[in-house]
Amino acid sequence: MKPVNCIEDIIKNYREPTQFIFHKNDVIFNENDEPSGIYYIKSGSVKLFKQEPYQNQRILYLANSGEILGLHSVVNCCPFTNSAAAVSETVLSFVSASDFMNLVDSNNSYKLLVMKNLCSRIDSMENHIVRINDKLSDERFADTLKLLIDKYGLNNSKILNVNISLDELASYTCISKSYMKKIIADFTQRGILTYSSGNIKILNLSGLISAGV
Repeated sequence: MKPVNCIEDIIKNYREPTQFIFHKNDVIFNENDEPSGIYYIKSGSVKLFKQEPYQNQRILYLANSGEILGLHSVVNCCPFTNSAAAVSETVLSFVSASDFMNLVDSNNSYKLLVMKNLCSRIDSMENHIVRINDKLSDERFADTLKLLIDKYGLNNSKILNVNISLDELASYTCISKSYMKKIIADFTQRGILTYSSGNIKILNLSGLISAGV
């Protein structure tokens, strides 16, 4: 068996998990559902969100390939505390809750990896909340774009490697959709970026970094 350095390795070393394909906006699980297992993101992107009144969503976290979904609920034997949906076409590997917990209980190093994963996710979400609370709207938008660039990267055309809707940008940045349009128009006029049909092209990365300070 290969050395185990992350939860991905636990899944790979255990056995071939079930695979599912989700298209953009497909729901993976809903808040308050009982967890049937964990999901490993092989490719794609997933948003974790709270459903708010008038069918609005409050995006809490954007997960990328290599990350785990549902771990907190499976480990704590509690319903999902948020919902999850695909942001782009996403391939997930699924391991049932009982199989995963039996595996974790069999090895203390696995337990440590689970704890590290949970702590890392909490730290990321807390840091996002701090950034949202401490900055003005345009600074929050710039900071969110920098986070997305770090997570997903840019292709050769300087376009962000994830298609993200205006509603999703507004939700994740905690800005109204109408004001988000104004900020994007301002950043476009300043030559920092262009936005079209969910594609964000970065024209001036240094200008974006300065806008988030």
